Amino acid sequence: MKKLVLSVSGGGALGIGPLHFMKKLEEDLGIKKEGLGSICSAFAGTSTGSIIATGLRNGMTAKKLFDLYKKNLSSIFKARNIRLFDSLSLKKINTKKFSLNDVALLLQENYYRYDNSGLIKLLKENFPDKMNSDERPLFIPTTYMNGESVEKVWDNKDTSVEQSFAVLTSCSAPTYFDTVKDRGREFCDGGMWANDPIMVLESGIKEFCKKSKYEKMFADGFKILSFNTGMAHPNKGPDGKNIVSWLFYMVDEWIARTGESNLFEARANIGAENVYRCCPKTDKTYAMDDLKVLDEVIEEWDKYYKSAGSFVCEFIESTMEKK
Repeated sequence: MKKLVLSVSGGGALGIGPLHFMKKLEEDLGIKKEGLGSICSAFAGTSTGSIIATGLRNGMTAKKLFDLYKKNLSSIFKARNIRLFDSLSLKKINTKKFSLNDVALLLQENYYRYDNSGLIKLLKENFPDKMNSDERPLFIPTTYMNGESVEKVWDNKDTSVEQSFAVLTSCSAPTYFDTVKDRGREFCDGGMWANDPIMVLESGIKEFCKKSKYEKMFADGFKILSFNTGMAHPNKGPDGKNIVSWLFYMVDEWIARTGESNLFEARANIGAENVYRCCPKTDKTYAMDDLKVLDEVIEEWDKYYKSAGSFVCEFIESTMEKK
């Protein structure tokens, strides 16, 4: 029987949407106490997806993670008290309408919007274990800014690395949070190259299967349950074609966007019937740091569950032992 493996993309506060969907899965599958992670054999997550994937592997239920998000998002996305924000409002940043003086301010500062102290506290409290605390593979993409290669994936082989550190490096989205500096190394968000970690998951499992223990675990193959945290929304180019507008467009619509290319490749490699992408389609774009729209985001995922939930349950049940 094929194993179920989980992939969750980045998307900041929008991670509360997939967690709402997962809560309903746990209810309908009869695993409210055990949690979705109890029936998964491998995990991958980028940025906010790394929090979800790590929590589920550690035995947290989707409901517990959902409640954790609801309680802590305001402290995670806490605006920095710096001169930039005295002169340049967050509203103006989000609308990308700048004067020449605004641009000068942006260029003068080490620009990032939020203090990461709340995020660090949350991660240390909830993820104190090492990456290899569970034998089931966990893959967390990050961007190694001064290493031999920028594409770094934390996994079980990083035996001395705490989960909290690995997740923090994956959650350090450019322009939102500062980079993570540690002993001469510098990291930023894994979404720079793998916001959708589905191919990190697939290739990682194949690499692990070179060892007999994992080769036996995945002898019958695996099925990937993938979550597009940012949802599918209309893509619109920048209103202005100046360099700052292009910068925000590239960060928000390309770096932080979950595209289709990795999904196409995964389906080609293991068969479309072995990959299920959960992804509501919306008429609008939701900013990953706009906490005022969280109820709307939850509603989008709730509507999506009503149309897709039964199919996702069927997909998952095909990997579960009959009781």
